[in-house]
Amino acid sequence: MIEEKEKQMFRLGKEQNVFDPIFCATGSRGFFGEGYPFHKYWQYAGMTWQGTGFAGKTLTLDPRRGKEFGEAGNMPLQNDGTTPVELFPQSIWASFRHGGEMINAVGLSNFGADFYLRTGRYHQIQQPFFISVMLVAEDKSGREAELQLFCQLFGRHLPFRAPVALQMNFGCPNSGHDPSEFYAEICSLIEQAKAALGIPVVINTNALMPTAVLIEAARVADALWIGNTIPFGDQAASQDIDWARFGTTSPIRRRGIAADGGLSSPECLPITMRKVHELRDSGVIVPIVGGNGIRTVHDLRQLYQAGCDAVFVGSLAVVMPWRMPTIIRAAHEIFT
Repeated sequence: MIEEKEKQMFRLGKEQNVFDPIFCATGSRGFFGEGYPFHKYWQYAGMTWQGTGFAGKTLTLDPRRGKEFGEAGNMPLQNDGTTPVELFPQSIWASFRHGGEMINAVGLSNFGADFYLRTGRYHQIQQPFFISVMLVAEDKSGREAELQLFCQLFGRHLPFRAPVALQMNFGCPNSGHDPSEFYAEICSLIEQAKAALGIPVVINTNALMPTAVLIEAARVADALWIGNTIPFGDQAASQDIDWARFGTTSPIRRRGIAADGGLSSPECLPITMRKVHELRDSGVIVPIVGGNGIRTVHDLRQLYQAGCDAVFVGSLAVVMPWRMPTIIRAAHEIFT
């Protein structure tokens, strides 16, 4: 365990641009930071994102607009491509019990990367931020081709007004892939993206990814973002998560959606902390952003002591919105 850690700003890229010490979880503020319709009600309970860095909802090269269009994706969007059709999407389940927890099976719903890049709205963001992408092709060669096309598309829109980093999502449990499919490809995909774009590249994964894989990824990635949702029912997490309390079926699947989703919960946070400890003890020196289940200032201190350089929050804003101002303020004090 790290007893004392020299404080330093979370910096990325050749220019060492300073990013915030606390972020919204990927997609929790929507595609451009616009948030979701229910947020306007939650603000009366204290919810705020002021003081957090932005990480946009994960994009895919091709649209995933849902079964109405014969495509993947479980959260139908209005024609603007950002607003859910449902005020409280059926693909997101939340409970205020057990410290507040959420399960989501949004399934990377989006209109395709080109739709969002052409709006010019990323150019309006004025603080360093992340654009997130996930590769969903069926095999390695398909994913390499998919990344090449995405980088060509993305590159045409660079530079933006604010510094931007690419977050490569290897941890979404709702893509239809076994995450282990990516393990042997991660380093080469990161290198491909960095060479094509010339911007920092960060990987986003849950804390169950093998430490050895993350150590190798850290040799080429600019940072690690650890704490994506834990796949529902994954027995590798059963030491920390009491899956039995949900019954034999995911709450999402009981709603008629053909997916189990991923869990965000205070029970997930110890898994993240152990993973960060293991990485630092193994000599990983790149910045680490940690989260999934942050509820208290004590949680922030523990993540800092484990070796995190920054944190992210998402489910907290839904299940305990009144704690957001305190957590944001404390993160700035602890990590900077």
